[in-house]
Amino acid sequence: MPHRRKPLYEHVVDDITASIRGGTLKPGDKLPSISQLTVQYGISNTMIKFALRILGERGLIETHQGKGSFVATNPPT
Repeated sequence: MPHRRKPLYEHVVDDITASIRGGTLKPGDKLPSISQLTVQYGISNTMIKFALRILGERGLIETHQGKGSFVATNPPT
């Protein structure tokens, strides 16, 4: 059975989740901008926004219009 590749946005979700859980990103830390993340991961800003939305729905980050995305104050473990 062929190995199914993960959608690209899931790599972003996994990396940021791991950084938060591992303590590299701490509550209140600002995430890189969408344009920085598109360069870092080499995917479209639509995919980055989708990944950030998933992280927000999981309670890991908070996005503030015009300010950026930040690690949630009490992210779930």
